[in-house]
Amino acid sequence: MDIILLIIFSYAIYRMAINYNITPWKWIMRYVGAFFASMVILFMTLTAIYGLNSMKDMDAMQKIVSPLSPFILLYQFVLFFFFRTRIIRYVDILDQIDKNNNNNMPNTPAAPTKEQKDFSYFR
Repeated sequence: MDIILLIIFSYAIYRMAINYNITPWKWIMRYVGAFFASMVILFMTLTAIYGLNSMKDMDAMQKIVSPLSPFILLYQFVLFFFFRTRIIRYVDILDQIDKNNNNNMPNTPAAPTKEQKDFSYFR
């Protein structure tokens, strides 16, 4: 179930990034990487708490992991919304930077009039 939800949320991040015209793969890789890194940390923590022998026995592992399953799904949901808000803030910051760059652009000088043109050095 975790993998299916991970694929669905990754696709949602992909569509959102495409709609905002930003590169989607770095956001997807960050999302998937954050999820797998947190699951490795969870597994290491459970191994430290319950011991390595309990992780080798499937019945003991089922007793340990089953109560945590809804929290893992909730964590995926919260992680998705975290990345969703990060993408929105990223796009807002890019828009603000573009707006500031357009406001700070130097004005082009006005076209010279006939009175200002001095071609005396060409004679």
